[in-house]
This record gives sequence, structure tokens and C-alpha cells, in this order.
Amino acid sequence: MSDLIDRPALPVMPVAFEPDRFDAAIAAQRQLAAAGACEAASDGLARLLQSCPPEETRRRGEVLALLAQQYPRLGRLTAGARCASEALALAQRLSDDVLLADTLTAQAYVYGQLLMGREALEAGMKGLAAARRAGDAVREAWALCRVGIAYASLDNPVQACASAEQALEIAEAAQADEVRIACLNNLAYFWLRRVEEAKVLGDRPALAEAARQARHTAEQATALARSASGSPYAVAVSVSNVINALLAGGRLDEALPLLNEFGHLAHDHGYRMLAIEADAQRAAFLSLKGEPEQAARMLEALLNATTAPPPKLRRLLVRSLYETHKASGQHREALAWLEQLVSLDRQLSRDNLVLQTEVILIRDQVEQAQARADSAAADARRERARATHLENEQQRLREHAMALDRAAHEDVLTGLHNRRHAEFALPLLVEGARVANQVISVAMLDVDHFKKINDTHGHAVGDAVLQQLAQLLRHRLRSADLMARVGGEEFLAVLVGIAPQQAAEICERLRLAVVEHDWPAITPGLAVRVSVGLAGGVPPQSADTLLERADQALYAAKRAGRNRVHVD
Repeated sequence: MSDLIDRPALPVMPVAFEPDRFDAAIAAQRQLAAAGACEAASDGLARLLQSCPPEETRRRGEVLALLAQQYPRLGRLTAGARCASEALALAQRLSDDVLLADTLTAQAYVYGQLLMGREALEAGMKGLAAARRAGDAVREAWALCRVGIAYASLDNPVQACASAEQALEIAEAAQADEVRIACLNNLAYFWLRRVEEAKVLGDRPALAEAARQARHTAEQATALARSASGSPYAVAVSVSNVINALLAGGRLDEALPLLNEFGHLAHDHGYRMLAIEADAQRAAFLSLKGEPEQAARMLEALLNATTAPPPKLRRLLVRSLYETHKASGQHREALAWLEQLVSLDRQLSRDNLVLQTEVILIRDQVEQAQARADSAAADARRERARATHLENEQQRLREHAMALDRAAHEDVLTGLHNRRHAEFALPLLVEGARVANQVISVAMLDVDHFKKINDTHGHAVGDAVLQQLAQLLRHRLRSADLMARVGGEEFLAVLVGIAPQQAAEICERLRLAVVEHDWPAITPGLAVRVSVGLAGGVPPQSADTLLERADQALYAAKRAGRNRVHVD
């Protein structure tokens, strides 16, 4: 992605850790993030985290909190949730209110993006309390800003606006321009949501007032972004809100120059998500100007682009196509797009449920690890009272405990989840699917004649086969699917929301990928084949039942000649 923003030079990190240089490097990444270069800032922060020694707890927590704020803007919600949970554990260990405010505010932002409204509100309120204990007005404003987003995700627009307005007052008193812009843009967004509600209800006075309020706050944000932020990204976001408000109020002539500016900002600076939104706004403008056919062509081109838009933007485009055809009286086409919109909403809901489950698992894992670390620390403190020379041993034991925690859930050879994690996660996924009235599929995969591979080529080759097979699994399955190595050459895959027939097609593609893989690159003459047993459908009461059916299907595949997919 092109990025024309002038990037502050990242200070070179020396071999020996130097706190001043490290802090300067963090400041440089903050500037990148403020300028809208989220991807570059995330990459830089990830490198800093790798170079930060474990004993630098405060600095590690700061970097993790910043990553938790940046990852969701790149669509990496689970990565953001993990960073927020790890940062929160460090902040709680340090009893540092400033770091607590940052991490809880970041966690509230991640939960808000995942539509986990109650969790977002709880984290935001705790962050607000920590900021007030620290006496930090800017952090108090940020926490209130995130609380407003949490209320919005709970469909409480009145309280959302109240929280954003309170945050704005504090930010103005503190002369904190970045949070002022964020609050104004949030207020504009909340008013634009009221515009949509008024459209549905057919309430013209409410629509006009909501559009006026949205435009007023968005124009304030734009003026401030132009004069104080130095960030083309902040200007682009603010201008986008002004355009939406003008289009909602039917002020097309005023919207046109801003449409041109927004399009140039988004495309010239490589802001891909904003560029799609700019083109979608252009299509809405054309539709309102009485050119629905051209608008529909633009929207369909965006949908069918080489690089597919992410789910939320795809929903925006499909909805815009529905509204464009409906407004122009093309009811058959409008109905077809409405059906696509309903289907897409169901898929987004299913995907979001899987993400929420994964985030809850991540949070539980981090909390369990922290509980173990706290216990180890308490033991170490008692030991230190008896003999100071045991301090070094305490550190070694803590690091060992962290390594054991990783090993408890991860297969060292392949990097996939291990059997213990699968036994923990599978019942939760089955229960979640059952409650959500979703289908679920479980696949058991086994390498054919793996013992012969080891005997013929050696165990090192056998290990390489398992590692590359794990990579093939990652590439062919969704990141949200559970993948685990549950035995020597046996793997498990759990696909929530996927019916057995579709899962069979996925597994067949995986089997063919194994057949076609360049195994001789590992050692001449090597060939690898797999058998897959698949079971699924309506989730049973017991996860063990589903697992046993998949296992029996695997045996059937073996009996039928191997190198095949068998569906229970």
C-alpha cells in the first residue's frame, strides 16, 4: 500500500537496551499512528516489542497498549484483543494507573469493534476511573470517548452523545487536539446513525435535525484537523463525515468539492478502506443526482475489484446497491441486493460470534497465566525474605512458567494448537454454535503411512512433513477455525458455521493441495497423502459425540483405500 506520509526516522536500536532510545522510538511510532500510517506504526511497534527485555514491564505494557489501538484499524481484532489483555495484566501487576488507563481504554476500543458492548463499557469505565485516579485529563477524555462508542454499540445513542460531549469538554480544557478531533468525529457518527433511524421511521423533522447536527460537528472536526493535526488521515475521516451529513440533507452542490477532496486524500495517500468509502460516497452522490445506473456500475465495480473489500465495507456497498435500485424503481434488482444484504448480515454475525469466542478464550488464557505468575511471584517474595541469592532463581522460574503456559496450548513442532487446547476449546465452540443455531463441522485428518515415511526417510523428514502440512492447513482454512495437532500425525479442524457438504469441498481441496505439494523438495522420492474423516451438521449436546463421529469417518476413509475424504 502506498504511503506518502513523511515518516519520522525510527531510531536504531542498539544491542544493549537503552531506555532513552527506546522511548524515542515509541514516540516516533506514535507520530506515525497519529498521521494515519497505521500499518507502518504497527510494524514498528511489533519490532520494538521484540527488542524490549522482559524486565522492562512498564515499557512492554506501553507498546502492547499502542498495538491494541492500531491492530483493529487493520482488521486484526484478535491480535488487538491479545495485546490489550497482555498489557492489562502487566498494568495490574505494576498497579500503574496511567498504564491501566491506556490499556483499559485500548481494550474498550477492541471490544467495541467486536460489538461486545457490555465488555467495552466495563473496560471503558474502569479506564475512566484509572485516568481520574492518575489525575490525567487527556486520558480521562480518551476513556470517555471510548465509553461513548460502547454506548453506541449497545444502541444507546443518547448516552453515547452525552459521553462524547463530556469527553470533548475535558479535551478542550486540556487543549488536546487529537482527542478533540476523535470526539467530534464520534459525535458526527452518532448523529449520522440517528439520520439512518429517522429514514427508517420516515421522520423528516428528525432526519433534518440529525443531518444538521452531524454536519455541524463534522465541520468542526474538519476545521480542527486541517489546522492542528498535520494528519491527512484525520482530515480525510472528518471530511467523510461532512459528506455523509451533506448527502443526508440533500445538499449535493456543497458535497461535490468535498467529494473530490476526500477522493484525492484517500487514493493519493494509499488509505485503501477510505478510498472504497470515497468511491461509495461518489456513487451515492450520483444516485441522488438522478444517475442511478452510473452509481450502480461504480458500486458493482468496487464489489468485484481484484482485491475484495473487507466484510464491513462489502456490506456498505451491497446496501448502497439495494438503496440505489430501490430509489430508481428497479424493484426486482433491489430485492436481489436486499437478499444478498440479509445473507451477508448473517455471515457477519456468524463470523463475529467466532471472533468473540476466540477473544474470550484469549482473555481467559492471559488471566490464567497472570494468576500463575502472581502465585510464582508471591512464592519468590517469601523466598527472598530468607535468602537474597534466590532472586535469580525466581526469575528463571517465572520464565519457565511462561514457557510451560505456551506449551500447554501450543504444539511446539507445528505451531498449531495442541490436544489439550482442542479438548478445552471444542466444547465451547459446539455450545456456541448450538446456542446460535449454527451448523458445525469437525474434520479429523491423518497422514497416510506416516510410519513408512519415518522408516524410509528418517524422523527429521517426518517432522518437516508435519510442519508443511500445518502450513497447508493454515492456508486452506479460515484463521477463525480451530486447528490442532492432536496426535503424532493426526490433526483436528473445527469449522463453525460451515455445513458438512461445504466442509467436504474444503477438505477435498486441502487433500488435493497435499497431493500436488512439492514434497520431493524435502527429500527426493517423498510423496505424502492424507485421509480425512468429516462429521457435522446441527451441534449435538456433547462435543465428544461429534468427535467420535469424525474419528469413525476417518477410519472409514482408511478402510476405503486412504487418500480420500469420507463424510459421516
